[in-house]
Amino acid sequence: MILMPKPTKSALIAAAVFLGGAYFLSGTVALAATATSSAASAQGAGGATTPVAATTTVSSSSIPLVDTCGISKSDIAAIAAIQADPSLSASEEVVKELALRKQLITAVISCAQGEVATLRTSVKGAPDAGSAGEAIRSSLNGRLDDAANFYTLELGKLDNAGIAGTKAIAAEVLSWRQGTFAPLVGQTNDYVLWAGNQSLFSTAATRMAETQQAVSFLENASANSSLSNAFNAAYASFETAQADNAAAQSALQQSLPPDETLGLIKKSLDALQSTYKQFFTLSTIIQALLPQ
Repeated sequence: MILMPKPTKSALIAAAVFLGGAYFLSGTVALAATATSSAASAQGAGGATTPVAATTTVSSSSIPLVDTCGISKSDIAAIAAIQADPSLSASEEVVKELALRKQLITAVISCAQGEVATLRTSVKGAPDAGSAGEAIRSSLNGRLDDAANFYTLELGKLDNAGIAGTKAIAAEVLSWRQGTFAPLVGQTNDYVLWAGNQSLFSTAATRMAETQQAVSFLENASANSSLSNAFNAAYASFETAQADNAAAQSALQQSLPPDETLGLIKKSLDALQSTYKQFFTLSTIIQALLPQ
C-alpha cells in the first residue's frame, strides 16, 4: 500500500477554491427556488389560481391569465337593459342586442388574439435549452398557430350570425378557452420557466465535476469520512435534481397538465438548492482541514 503524503496548505487552499466556486451560485438557486411565482398563479383555468402547495415556489416572467379577456357583469347588464327597454319595438330590440353581442364578442376575440401574440413573444424569448428545448418550443408555436386560427375562424362566423348564432359562438369560445387555451397558457409558463433554469443545471454539473476532482485529490492524500459523506450527499441531491428536471422536460414534451409539470420543476430546484447547501458543507470541512 502506498501512503500518500499529507496535503500541503497550498493544495488544500486550491481545493477550497474549487469548492468555493462550486457553491458560489447557491444564492441564485435560492432566489429561483423561493421567489413568488406568476407562473404558479397562472395555471388555473378561468381565472382560478393554483399556487404551489409548499414553502418553496418557482419564478417566471409574467404571462397573461386566461380570464383577462371575457364578458363583464356590466356587459351582461347592458344586454339585459336592451331586452327590458319598453321604448324599443321587437325588431329594434333584436337589431340593438345583436349589434351589442357582436361588439362584445369581437372585443373578446381581439383581446384573446393579443394573448396569443404575447405568448408567442414569451416562447420566442425563452433561453436556449438544447435540442429538446427547441422541440418543445416548436410544438408550442404550432399550438399557438392553432389558437390564432381558431380565433380568426370564430370571428369570421360573426358576419352572418343572428342572436342564437352569437350565443353559440360565445359558448364555443368560452369552452375552448377553458378546455384548450388555459392548459396551453400554463404549459407555456412552464416551458419558459424550465428553459430559464437549464443554465443553473449546466453550471451545477460543471461545479459537481470540479468538486469531485477536489474531493478525490484530498481523499487520496488523507481519507476523511466527513468529507466523503458530504460529497456523497451532494452527489445524491444533484442526481435527484437532474432526474426531476428530466421528468419536467418529459412532461413538457407530452403536454401533461401544467400543475403537474410545475410541481416537477419545483422539486428539481429544491433538490438543486440542497446540492449547493452540501457544497457549502464541503467547503466548511476543507477550511477545517487547513493548517492553522
